[in-house]
Amino acid sequence: MQLLNVALGGTLVQHLDGHAEAVGVIGRHKVEPVPGTLYASLVPEPAEVPTYHHQAVDRLGTGLAASAHAEDGTVEAVEPAAPAWALGVQWHPEMGEDARVMRGLVEAAAAAAAAARGRA
Repeated sequence: MQLLNVALGGTLVQHLDGHAEAVGVIGRHKVEPVPGTLYASLVPEPAEVPTYHHQAVDRLGTGLAASAHAEDGTVEAVEPAAPAWALGVQWHPEMGEDARVMRGLVEAAAAAAAAARGRA
């Protein structure tokens, strides 16, 4: 998420307090989806995510919208307005028990591959 944001001209908060439980310990916190977004289509209700980060989105990059926030307002997910499937998240979705974000990525990749085969 942070790389996508900066690549599109956004900026980062260089140090964010309260999003790491302790040094070297991955914690958890709740994120709230923004209705009508790709993220909300995958995870429509507030969800607990694994967290261990000290930077976050400050100013959104060109064409990006926030699609989830932490309880303190920190942007936790971003996505472009374009029709292509793209989603950046602040946490590591592969580390949590909730596989919906990872499943969404795999399903989108499989659909894109099938469409490409159909055009060949």
